[in-house]
Amino acid sequence: MLSAVVRFSVTAAFLVIITFLLVIPVVFSLVPISPEAEAVTLCLPGIGPVQRFTEHLSEQQEELVYLHEGVHADQCRELGATWFARKVTNPQGRLALEVQALCAEANMLSLRGADRRWQVDRTIEILASEYFSEGDIGRREITAAVERSCGTTMGE
Repeated sequence: MLSAVVRFSVTAAFLVIITFLLVIPVVFSLVPISPEAEAVTLCLPGIGPVQRFTEHLSEQQEELVYLHEGVHADQCRELGATWFARKVTNPQGRLALEVQALCAEANMLSLRGADRRWQVDRTIEILASEYFSEGDIGRREITAAVERSCGTTMGE
């Protein structure tokens, strides 16, 4: 009798988990992306990164967006869904994730001849104006994180 109850409980839990893991990607693929976003990467337990991209990107934008989201996909695989979610839900963790992705963009553009200093300044400005408000993370902390990450990625 106890064995049947345990088996039923395990089966029910398994079905709930599977349903949950299948519903999230389906809903994610159906819900429109925010107008401000060019792409979104979701990190799911047992599945890994699931990504969506807007259709209205220029060729250069597309390349940068795919590079940026590729970094987030790698972060998801490296950290796992739980740690990725913990990072993305707090300002310092999100800064660490976004700095890596934006510095990858800046690095690629610098390797193609764009001014390195301008790319670093642009990355700082994007983070300060589009990703965080002054109450979340100060510009000094953003600047330090970008200088550390972009400086290292750009051969310094």
